[in-house]
Amino acid sequence: MRHLLCFCCFIAGFAAAAEKAVLRMAMPDYPPYTYVEDGQYQGEGYDAFVFIMQHLQRDFHISLVPNYGRAVLDLQNEVIDGLFLASENAERNNMAVFSDPVSITRWTWVWLTQEQTLTPDSSNFASRAIVSAQINSNIYLWLKAQGYRVAGGPNNIRDLFRLLNNRRVDAIMLPEQTALTVIKENNYPLQNYQFKTMRELPFAIYISKRFLEKEPDFMVQLNNAIAEYQQSRKALPQ
Repeated sequence: MRHLLCFCCFIAGFAAAAEKAVLRMAMPDYPPYTYVEDGQYQGEGYDAFVFIMQHLQRDFHISLVPNYGRAVLDLQNEVIDGLFLASENAERNNMAVFSDPVSITRWTWVWLTQEQTLTPDSSNFASRAIVSAQINSNIYLWLKAQGYRVAGGPNNIRDLFRLLNNRRVDAIMLPEQTALTVIKENNYPLQNYQFKTMRELPFAIYISKRFLEKEPDFMVQLNNAIAEYQQSRKALPQ
């Protein structure tokens, strides 16, 4: 009987270990990487995350948030266990661990083609130009830290072009692919804009340190799954 009880305890313990908590993730509205269309989650960042979670055989729950500021606040309040896709900064690193890169994001200046004097190439651009980015995004925080004259940014990244088109700012900064997506969505003439890439950064997944206290091996597993995702992309026909 004692051997039977020990065996039952072993089985119960194994089952409990196998039951992993559902991973709660925030996904900012950030086309073309992560967004909602026709009530469905979409975007290359969303597809990548789903692939990675399937490789891990991990259940997850996604909360769509309007911007990165909200995602970081939810992370701080332990409403979520992580966020994707994101670039790295010190504030986020205080609360979470940054994964290996899933993709690359290119922070890009966008300004009106008809503006010939005050452009990002100008020697006095940083001291004179009024610029903007999505509020509380990593780009917004970086611009302020670099000493640019940053106007209040919108919550919705799509509204950056309204600021620019109405000449309320001289230039905006956002990922290149996001800029091109918003231009296409709104049928803005592409020739109305000039572009200059400022920074090229890893775009990855943040997992909270509180979550990792409970599952200390998770980041190794996650990075292995990201490596599998990268290999799968290389295998696709070019």
